[in-house]
Amino acid sequence: MSRRNPYVGVIGLSYVGLAYAIAFSLFGFKVFGVDIDSEKIRAIKTGLVEDFPREVVLKVLEESLVVSEDYDILRDADIVFIAVNTPTKPDGSQDLSQVISALNSLANVWRSVNYDYRVVVLKSTVLPGTTRSLARYAKETLGLPVPDRVGFVHSPEFLRATRALDDVLKPFRVVVGGIDERSSSYVANLFRELYCRVGYEPPIYVLSPEEAKLIKYASNIFLALKVAYANFIGLVCREIKDCDALRVMEVVGLDPRIGRSHIMPGMPYGGPCLVKDVLAFSRFAVEKTGVNFIEQVHQLNEKVLNEIVNHIENTLKSLQGKNIAILGIAYTTGSSDVRDSQALTLARRLLEKGARIYINDVNQKATENARKMFQNIGIIEDYRQLNTMDLIIITLPYKEYEQIIQQVNNTIPIIDLTGTIKNRKVWRFYTSARKD
Repeated sequence: MSRRNPYVGVIGLSYVGLAYAIAFSLFGFKVFGVDIDSEKIRAIKTGLVEDFPREVVLKVLEESLVVSEDYDILRDADIVFIAVNTPTKPDGSQDLSQVISALNSLANVWRSVNYDYRVVVLKSTVLPGTTRSLARYAKETLGLPVPDRVGFVHSPEFLRATRALDDVLKPFRVVVGGIDERSSSYVANLFRELYCRVGYEPPIYVLSPEEAKLIKYASNIFLALKVAYANFIGLVCREIKDCDALRVMEVVGLDPRIGRSHIMPGMPYGGPCLVKDVLAFSRFAVEKTGVNFIEQVHQLNEKVLNEIVNHIENTLKSLQGKNIAILGIAYTTGSSDVRDSQALTLARRLLEKGARIYINDVNQKATENARKMFQNIGIIEDYRQLNTMDLIIITLPYKEYEQIIQQVNNTIPIIDLTGTIKNRKVWRFYTSARKD
């Protein structure tokens, strides 16, 4: 650490970047956050940011956090976290354009400043080899003095979107992968100082950038694999008389070697991380090993959705003109994020087959976000509308849905894709479908 608290910069203020910005701000660090989305900056300045307590956001804005669309506020930053999106292209390759744009803008600011040593930390998920490539790009193309006066580190995040700040303040582990010992030590020491102030001591692992990135992908792919495997067992149970996959996997999950996380059959995996990470790493793994194992995991995930669509079609005989309600449209409970939401994909598939789709989410913003993507989707604004449906599908395990379906007419079929609804008139998808 320098003779004063390092000034911390963060580029990209979605849930990852904002969580780190707030965490450092809460514990005495001066933080400068940049995002090119003016609406996001306005929302942060009013404290109205989903999944972050308003009083906490306003507190750090008053005391130690500055947010702006202008990269110039990063002039004095000693360490800058880049937390922008790295989406997957249609061919499965990774789109690094946002990371490169952030580096270009940062370099334009830093080239006019005198400094002893600074570090760029990639929080964005990138494939092994990318950090060193970006460090070379920063040196050879952008003219930054790497590694003499600018270090590069990859430090993956392991955050849940709806609990991001909690996960930053109390992580299971912190991973630091620098291009050299100096940059790794700088970042590891920064985290040690942060967690000393938090009063929490997570294990900090200093590795190569390639190892750091592989830890992130190995973790996410394994979670995706658990979801796909649980749903695969669910499909098997549908073909066996008197077999309930929820009961099977509940007992399987009691084995401490397996655990209960991500092990219960339900919706296929989706969301802003797992889908893109599986696709990107699948392509990378095939190039490195020639084995398409991870690609098959994703194919299994898509097969589950196909089976759900087939089941719905068989239940209604024909989807043409049928009114279908989908309860839960975000990718997970508590979130408004509909990116790669499997519920939204399901809605799209049913629309293509001629059904009329009506959606609801306990998080109203999720419903609004979905409606922006599909203008021909109706909204369930009053639960009494459910009694006009031909079919109701529950995709997220909200307690509210378990309560409201008690008021639904017994003649309306209800399919539970969460395995959590305890009601006799609800058909659990992963229960035996055989009629022997």
